[in-house]
Amino acid sequence: MRASFIGPRSCWHFPFVQCFVPSTSRGSGMEIQQLISIIFISHISNPSVQQPSPTVDYLVNSCGLSQESALRAAQQIDIKTTNKSDSVLELLRNYGFTNTHIVKLITNRPSLLMADPIKTLKPKMEFFRNNGISDPILAKFLSADTSVFGSSLEKDIIPSFNYLKSFLRTNDNIAIALGRRWILRRLSQQNISLLQNHGVPESTISKIIMLNPRTLCFKPDKFREVVMKIIEMGFDSSSLMFAHGLIKLLAMNKGTWEAKLAVYRSFGWSDAEILSMFRKQPNCMGSSEKKISTALDFFMKKLNWTRAYISKYPTTLFLSLEKRTMPRCSVVEVLLSKGLMRKENMGTALLVAEDEFLKNYVVKYQEDLPQLLTIYQSKMGVL
Repeated sequence: MRASFIGPRSCWHFPFVQCFVPSTSRGSGMEIQQLISIIFISHISNPSVQQPSPTVDYLVNSCGLSQESALRAAQQIDIKTTNKSDSVLELLRNYGFTNTHIVKLITNRPSLLMADPIKTLKPKMEFFRNNGISDPILAKFLSADTSVFGSSLEKDIIPSFNYLKSFLRTNDNIAIALGRRWILRRLSQQNISLLQNHGVPESTISKIIMLNPRTLCFKPDKFREVVMKIIEMGFDSSSLMFAHGLIKLLAMNKGTWEAKLAVYRSFGWSDAEILSMFRKQPNCMGSSEKKISTALDFFMKKLNWTRAYISKYPTTLFLSLEKRTMPRCSVVEVLLSKGLMRKENMGTALLVAEDEFLKNYVVKYQEDLPQLLTIYQSKMGVL
């Protein structure tokens, strides 16, 4: 038989090949056979046209993964029977995992579907539940840090949990830390020892874990560098501001830090003034360069606040201009014009809680200045 694929019968064997052959190729059966071979190889190497598999179907229909995610996950596992995988999904749902949690979990760790739900998974989840971690927090935490499922309960999870508890004291505090999507096993004891060696009290270390636990997960060399920098800046290691300064400085690279310094300098601030305010309120370097510039422009050019006055009330710099500062200033301006308030008290007016502001700066003058509430509400967008 001659090796030729010319003719409509060739399409019965290769349905993805269009049933046409260029007229210039009709003279050579070998050339056509090579052409079809090339098309066939291209077809099977393209995942977008791969034949569906039971594993992909299961990942899509039972786990909720997208077709693309399922194809990637199917490269790591092969589900021949669904009994074990069904049991894994049932166990997860019994511990409060939502469909969103399951999609995230299986996308990041497809092998979980092949684990023994009773011997491997349930003991770890029971440990957390028995130690006061609620199901919603547990689901959020474990779907964010799937490596916990691959860790030894006795050798890794329990020692890490107990070490964490030595600082946070209560299971409720641990639940808060885990709820911030902290990575349990990446807590660096070397970093904590460094803080302790520089006089940072356990209460401050606990606060770091509660506020921003990832701070303690930096590589020791980087962490040491920033700790030394914070101490050099004059932060008192026994104060809570030390923790806030460390968190803020670790979150920035050198270029970002310099860019923010440049913004302050452009408004006439000296490095000493910037550093003094940073020690008092590290959040003044937490906003973007644009937000810092906008805030300084408003306070220094529109309100005529001095650098010294801003340094006295540094928290005002990262309050919302539209939702808080400007509406309150509209009330303050009226009170200043009537001689009912002194300008040096503006900082306090911006910082007090909402109910206290309304009580002391609006309701207090309601009889003589009934328009204050209307002015305030219109600036707040209520009216």
